[in-house]
Amino acid sequence: MSALPPITPHQVLGFEAARVIVIGDAMLDRYVDGTVARISPEAPIPVLQVRQDRSVAGGAANAAMNIAALGATTTLIASWGEDESGRELERLLSVAGVAATRITRGAAPTIEKLRVVSAQQQIVRIDREDTEQLDGAGITSVMSALDKALGGDVSSTAIVISDYAKGMLGHALVGEIIAVAKRRGIPVVVDPKSSDISKYRGATIVKPNFTEAVQMAGIQAAAPDVAVLDVIAQRLLRDGIQALAVSLSAAGVEVIEASTRTRIPTRARLVSDVSGAGDSMIAGIAVGVASGLTTLQAVQVGNLAAGIACSRPGTTVVASVDLLNEMLIASSPERRPGTIEDWDELRRLVAVEKAAGKRVVFANGVFDLLHAGHVSLLKEARSLGDVLVVGVNSDTSTARLKGPSRPLQPQSDRMAVLDAVRYVDFVTVFAEDTPRDLILAIQPDVIVKGSDYRPDEVVGGDDAKAWGGRVHIVSLLDGVSTTSLAAGKQVRRG
Repeated sequence: MSALPPITPHQVLGFEAARVIVIGDAMLDRYVDGTVARISPEAPIPVLQVRQDRSVAGGAANAAMNIAALGATTTLIASWGEDESGRELERLLSVAGVAATRITRGAAPTIEKLRVVSAQQQIVRIDREDTEQLDGAGITSVMSALDKALGGDVSSTAIVISDYAKGMLGHALVGEIIAVAKRRGIPVVVDPKSSDISKYRGATIVKPNFTEAVQMAGIQAAAPDVAVLDVIAQRLLRDGIQALAVSLSAAGVEVIEASTRTRIPTRARLVSDVSGAGDSMIAGIAVGVASGLTTLQAVQVGNLAAGIACSRPGTTVVASVDLLNEMLIASSPERRPGTIEDWDELRRLVAVEKAAGKRVVFANGVFDLLHAGHVSLLKEARSLGDVLVVGVNSDTSTARLKGPSRPLQPQSDRMAVLDAVRYVDFVTVFAEDTPRDLILAIQPDVIVKGSDYRPDEVVGGDDAKAWGGRVHIVSLLDGVSTTSLAAGKQVRRG
């Protein structure tokens, strides 16, 4: 078993540079939500008092919506009808920023799934679909749309084949898509429904669930024990397929590559609805590989996205902010991105913390020789909220403020020491004489300074009032300072 490589928030923030093209079976998911308080007098069936009707993109369209929400540039090539459901689907895709190309599939209408729900439980599902196969003209249209979407530069690009076995993706079309991708060095991620693994020959990653994997392997098995997974690996990892990501529900995901097998566990959570979780997983995997992550890293992203989707009712979209929130909550201190020089990245991470309802505290200083006074200030600052951001004067600004003999330590060392303090969540650096621009960038809830300042003297205090923030003054320890330490003076306190 291989150790799991880490995923950092910096990598998730980098998803915006990725581009993903989704080809597959699009559909519209409709929900009628309400409450049931009685049984019908006409038949032994529940009577639903409707509270709301809503529509969301489903199938390949849901995968595209999830990819766009993760920040990647997204194109969907799929079939839907010129009907009311099709127009609603187009509206949803447009709002999400997904560039969509509709492929005509005969007279087939937009595939629609209607779910009637009470108290987050489905009472009935009604499907409308026509699985007429895409003809030769349709295949030509798909390949033409793919060529246009790819353009000349295919760096940071991935293709998703979202196969729901509804008539869009036949063997011939899938083969052509993968052939084009291989010629241009583009990874292909497949969400399969066919029981014939050869349909996806040459794909980079194929993501079946356990039931689908068993069917493709031609075996019968109720549980994913070692022997069963060995057979799946032997029979499915062939024909140029580089990796399998077999979803095992609560047991996690088994990643099978040529020489390794790795189990990625699923974080324990209350499952609300598994609808669309596979689309969230394929989205995470695709954006991950398009961004240059390894297969294991990309599947970790997909697994995390699927877990979040399962914790929500109905078909849902998982965004990059959701991933970042989970990562910041779950990461151990050594895995958190403590030192961040890019203010835009810091701003976005702080925004994630705020979106989760956390209170953000800010402190700043030179922190040349970290001493008990600094630690006391940082400890009290952290007690005022949930997240502490520390701004450090750069070497150049320190020299301007303290004289040419300072700092005693370079900014990289000062930041590293602060990053090791358990009260500190994020450390950044500013080159200006004051941290006002940094404060404006992250908009903390509380600004902390030592008692050598009055509240009205604190930089950024007036700005903080505009967004509901405040200044807090911390009492300093008597006789403790970097200057006294540098001069070799020691202060004893009983």
